[in-house]
Amino acid sequence: MARDWWWPWWISSLIDVGIVVLALIVFVRANRRLVRQVATLVGIGAIVAAVLAPVVMKDKESNSPMRMQTDRTMTTP
Repeated sequence: MARDWWWPWWISSLIDVGIVVLALIVFVRANRRLVRQVATLVGIGAIVAAVLAPVVMKDKESNSPMRMQTDRTMTTP
């Protein structure tokens, strides 16, 4: 199910690391329990996304870097 995205996987992981840092800052500064719980869930989700990005986003060369390519082509009846 991996697709050919227009940016490499490491950029997606870098964005996720930034989200983890932001969630950590919110967690440390927040006093309310609910805000800390939401920051924890967002941080865990970002960690999972950062770890899975190399698996899901394979490094492939494509003819058109701005276009996602799928395995199936859509046909009209």
